[in-house]
Amino acid sequence: MTGALSGLRVVEIGGQIAGPYCTKLLADLGAEVHKIEPPTGDPLRTWGTGGGLFAYLNAGKHSTTVRPEDSADLEAAQALIAGADVLVESLAPGTLDAWGLGGAVLQRLNPGLVVVRISGFGQQGPLRGRVTTPLTMQASAGWVTDRQPGRPPVQAGIRIPEYIAGSYAAMAALTAVRIAAGGVDHPVEVDVSMFECLLSTLPYPMLLAERLMKIGLPGNAKGAPMLGIVKAADGWVGINCLTGQHWLDVCAMVGLPEFAEHQIAIMVGGPERAEFFAKVQPWLDAMTVADIVELSQAMRIPAAPITDGATIVSCPQYSERGFFIAGSGLGSTFTRPGAPFRLSKTPAQRPGEVPVPSPTPTGWSSTAGAGFAPAAQAAQPFQGLKVFDLSTFWAGAYLTCYLGAFGADVVKVESIQRPDGHRYSGSLLRDGDDWYERGPLWQGTNLNKRDITLDLSSEAGRELALRMAAEADVVVENYSPRVVEQFGLDYDSLAEANPGVIMVRMPGFGLAGPWRDYVGWALNIEQLSGMSASTGYPDGPPCNLQGPADPIAGVHAAVALQAALEHRNRTGEGQLIEVAQIEVGAAVAAEPVIEYSLTGQLPEREGNRHREYVQGVYPTAGADDWIALSIRDDTDWAAFAEAAGQPALVDDARFATAQARRTNHDAFDAVVAEWTGGCDAAAAVAELSSRGVPAERVLTPERMYDVEQLDARGFYQELRHPITGDHRYPGWPFQMSPGPRRHHRSAPPTLGQHNAEVLSELGLTAEQIDALRAGEVIGERLRER
Repeated sequence: MTGALSGLRVVEIGGQIAGPYCTKLLADLGAEVHKIEPPTGDPLRTWGTGGGLFAYLNAGKHSTTVRPEDSADLEAAQALIAGADVLVESLAPGTLDAWGLGGAVLQRLNPGLVVVRISGFGQQGPLRGRVTTPLTMQASAGWVTDRQPGRPPVQAGIRIPEYIAGSYAAMAALTAVRIAAGGVDHPVEVDVSMFECLLSTLPYPMLLAERLMKIGLPGNAKGAPMLGIVKAADGWVGINCLTGQHWLDVCAMVGLPEFAEHQIAIMVGGPERAEFFAKVQPWLDAMTVADIVELSQAMRIPAAPITDGATIVSCPQYSERGFFIAGSGLGSTFTRPGAPFRLSKTPAQRPGEVPVPSPTPTGWSSTAGAGFAPAAQAAQPFQGLKVFDLSTFWAGAYLTCYLGAFGADVVKVESIQRPDGHRYSGSLLRDGDDWYERGPLWQGTNLNKRDITLDLSSEAGRELALRMAAEADVVVENYSPRVVEQFGLDYDSLAEANPGVIMVRMPGFGLAGPWRDYVGWALNIEQLSGMSASTGYPDGPPCNLQGPADPIAGVHAAVALQAALEHRNRTGEGQLIEVAQIEVGAAVAAEPVIEYSLTGQLPEREGNRHREYVQGVYPTAGADDWIALSIRDDTDWAAFAEAAGQPALVDDARFATAQARRTNHDAFDAVVAEWTGGCDAAAAVAELSSRGVPAERVLTPERMYDVEQLDARGFYQELRHPITGDHRYPGWPFQMSPGPRRHHRSAPPTLGQHNAEVLSELGLTAEQIDALRAGEVIGERLRER
């Protein structure tokens, strides 16, 4: 079978992870990708052991080497670009202009081109071109955070943020192709900011900080998930309480019911916390990880084992689903993740050979583009698309929030008996009868939608849901599989009434396999996919990333959905898309399993360190105010020594070479911390950055609204919620030209706000709607038990 994007022609210029992962996702869906490399090759060809990571990202592509200073090479690159639909570049801003491939040249070569540019801070704004490393980028975006008490804040491991930027770029690229198909007479530019990508995957800490400060609490107040990651008899396990009921059930499970009323105090580090963990540890010590997971799941408590590169492939759910597959390239064979989505009519393409660079382009195997449906207008490329949103919490809602922002009519379904559980996340104090409307996390995820309530346990509610699904283009859900199936809202049932429907199902563990009915949320995905095992200090426990798994799944689902929409545009055929969240998580945490399969050695957690240069996160004179900095080479070291007023450090034998600095990393940390400890954080960053040393202040929630770069790029958009008033909501981490000028089209709705409007469009009379309300099939206020 051909892929949903068969015929889409993509040129990739760049290297490392973000750009190649973007084009890998497109290739998974059938696009043809030509990779342009420098004569020395993509740096990932020699990263790690055996080039496995390069092979994972680039299998199935074509490769051409280009020297920009050579006119013949440049003409070859221009020929590829002239025949492409999409150009993805992840070079420093302005690099293509310097190569002679600036906007005017691209306009002449291919006015119908989509140009996707991925960079650290974007192509405009005061931080354009700022030198960064993965550590300092994470620090600037709030990803470096307290994860182990008494130690410096620590980054997320294994370069996960670069995969995230690549997935957003793929999502934006396909949206831009819709705009280009409308007959735009110049290239459509997509400016992807990795900084904004990372902010976009956080659980709205700026909104939560705003809410905390309004009720008199510190904006950077911290809480910990309970129980979190704990040690069992034979390894690490995550036990993750998402609701108050989960906590009550955990206390009963471990035989400590006396702590049932102390959840908040334990979460925020009250004196009960140490007492609780001291009493629960003997129970944990007597249980295996498998037994804890099985018992917890039997009680509907979200729990998962902490897998790493050695153990993940033997996890029963991954194993039975056949997710990990054999890979080869650069003379090695290894184990790698499969595609992070499954399409029933246009399956993801199996990876081909790893490209061998050619001095001249190999040419296109297809002369026809993908034939994308043109957007009705650039500002609303999904205008006319009807989306029936059965999602809950964050992952599915994030997908539908995106579709709504770009023009789709999204109708979200809740019920007054069981509203979306995300309403309770971050709602904090139950102030007022409408407390469930005040949760900042729900608001941030449910912009651009209309909201109705339907009691799906009633015959009338199910009938109305089926009628709405029969008129929809897309149906989205992310419950555990049994939920929509028990209501008769599975794909087969919907397709019988609406053969052209595309259904996106996003269960945590997948639609099949021994764990299909397990309950889980973002922390489970991090724990089971290898993210947590790769994050933290080498001598400490694995650490949660606390959130990004949900939006990452939503973005990958948006990529697959857009491909399926184009397949339907060509064939009229709908299909089922399955996006198992544990598989998306494993796809962006691929390196440990690849490296272990190549070497038999398990990479240890690196804390804030790096395998090629020295770096860390260091305290400053401000309380709880940290900076991250990286010393990549001798030039950076000399610049740091000058900034610190200690030029003699350059001649110190302990730090004279890169190898010496890595060998004496503890001494290096002490020297740096002594200087930063007497500095104001912002001043120290400004001093180092002015000398070209990558350095950033660790961003905290209460300062996320005060970032000049975000203001310059219009990242936030102010909208008025009918109950909580004006808020600045984060938008999407890219800009399109032409494209929407605003991030969002409407404020988050209140519960059942659009009942009458939507049901009247379905043909119901005012009397029928009133009867449904009287029977509590619909309603506009929570029915509390």
